[in-house]
Amino acid sequence: MATGALSAEIPLGRSVKPLSERLADRILEDVKAGRLTPGERLKEEELAQTHAVSRATVREALIALARQGHVVRTPRFGARIAEFSRHDLDDLFELRAALLAVAAGRFAREADATGRQTLETMVAKLEKAAADAAMQPQAFAGQSIRLQALLTGQCGNTHLPEIYGRLAQMGTWQLIRGQASSFLNVEDRRESATDWRSVAECVARSDIGGAERAARLLLEHSAERVRQRYEE
Repeated sequence: MATGALSAEIPLGRSVKPLSERLADRILEDVKAGRLTPGERLKEEELAQTHAVSRATVREALIALARQGHVVRTPRFGARIAEFSRHDLDDLFELRAALLAVAAGRFAREADATGRQTLETMVAKLEKAAADAAMQPQAFAGQSIRLQALLTGQCGNTHLPEIYGRLAQMGTWQLIRGQASSFLNVEDRRESATDWRSVAECVARSDIGGAERAARLLLEHSAERVRQRYEE
């Protein structure tokens, strides 16, 4: 049987995450969706009741999240969702803008016809999403992230995708991205789509310098929108 063959390859006990890991994933999902906000206190007893798990399981989940940088645990105070500062915001956007600029320039130089057409198709889809008032900020952010992955993954620099990916996995960046605060309204999303259109047009012309500038400007605009929300 196919099921038996699958079981032989992946033992059931190894294919299922421990309960504490699943709880950590659930808490992180709540952070990314904005249901838990930076600085919010995480009470073990409340989490245990909400998710029908033991306090020991909650404690293990919070320890794991603390190691990843998503949670801060303080003696006698407990745990809270990690916060990010304006300095964190500026530094991370600066790094990502520099890397995305390199990726866009190299993509404009290296991409084949299929890669260029894929970029065009994805940007057109993003433009359509930007005009949809019902579009959820997180869903729009997901499309933008996939566009970034296309540029970094097909730019011809073998190290850039890994470095860009590591930045994306940083706890502080996930807190910033999790709020999707640069895409909260239609105007924000339209500006982002316009910026991506500029990138695509430069790529279509094989304009390396233009693609670099357009990609950098795209993230600078995104950073400015996040700063506005942060200062509010």
